[in-house]
Amino acid sequence: MKLAWNKLPPQLRTPEAQRIAKTTFAGLLLAIVYVLAAPNWYQSTLTVVPATPSKGVSLGSQLAGSLGADLPIDLGNNADVERIAAVFQSTSVTDAVINKFDLRDRYDRKYIEHARKDLWSHCFTRIDRKARLVALTCEDKNPKFVKTMLEFFGDYGNQVFRRVSTTSASEEVRFLEQRVADMRREADDSARRLRDFEERFKVVDLDSQSKAVVSAMASLRSQEISKELQLSYLNSFSARDESTAVQLRQQLSVMNAKFRALEEPLAKDSSEASTRLANGNGQRDASNIFPPALSVPRLRFELEQLLRDRKIREADLLLLMQRLEMAKVNEARDTSAFQILDSPPLPTYKARPRRGLILAGGLVLGLLLGFGWVFGRSWVRALIEPDLRRAA
Repeated sequence: MKLAWNKLPPQLRTPEAQRIAKTTFAGLLLAIVYVLAAPNWYQSTLTVVPATPSKGVSLGSQLAGSLGADLPIDLGNNADVERIAAVFQSTSVTDAVINKFDLRDRYDRKYIEHARKDLWSHCFTRIDRKARLVALTCEDKNPKFVKTMLEFFGDYGNQVFRRVSTTSASEEVRFLEQRVADMRREADDSARRLRDFEERFKVVDLDSQSKAVVSAMASLRSQEISKELQLSYLNSFSARDESTAVQLRQQLSVMNAKFRALEEPLAKDSSEASTRLANGNGQRDASNIFPPALSVPRLRFELEQLLRDRKIREADLLLLMQRLEMAKVNEARDTSAFQILDSPPLPTYKARPRRGLILAGGLVLGLLLGFGWVFGRSWVRALIEPDLRRAA
């Protein structure tokens, strides 16, 4: 070492260069000691994906086809990757791992709270939302131990997630069953209101009935004009009380009354209208199924409202029934809550320490300390001396 130092040029054998060399050598030496003393840590990764409910989706599609429902809604019930990561990090799963592998003794911790922190200082989860993957990575000094621990993480986490999913599915089934019962009553009520409306106003086919009324009114009007022409011609050469003229006037009176009965709109109050229709009042016969012409717009408006309400209730009922079948399938499904994509492999290459990086870091740190030791005092002196002179 001394011979190598003596072979250096004189300008490099200054005290400053000696200090820089010493600190650099010390930093490199410390890095070598750390590299030799630090244990090897091995990493392994468990990768899982949410279970795809293919059975439920297939059943939902078949149900939608059988009911004739074209519903542009994704009714899948895939497990959420964030929930899987939360289950891995939950206290129940963490404590089960700690107790299973006696991590308090392994980490030399008296309290389980400290053991939890130590465990998650050596483990972490990573979520890929686009690919819908959850990766759990852990490290330990023993490669077989970390592999076994990750396998237990996957098995026990799957049990916990299945229990949570089953509870959620059961609650969803109970809620949907109640909603289906309520919606079925509402659908029955809307259908009953439509039936009462059609019976009250004798609506069989409103379009056909209204066309028949208009046709009857046109025929009556044509006959009335013909009778008026005959009466006008007869009045020109006969007396007013002549039998034929009296008969024509009676016929015109009956035609006018019938025309007004076909034309008159219903009263605004439906109860009043139904009473009038039931009693007759000279307006409509109880057996007449033809609505007054001017009441058709109101009848059509109320009928369309009732039909729309019934269709909405039926569509809601079909959607809830489909969702209920999906929830029942999810509740009864015996597959895993999530599926293991990649089992944790047995690591063969250490993850840390990175010896080359540590040695380079020690070398750089020693150089920086050396330069700070050599030039730091002169730099501080250059800053302080002007202030000392001014103070003096």
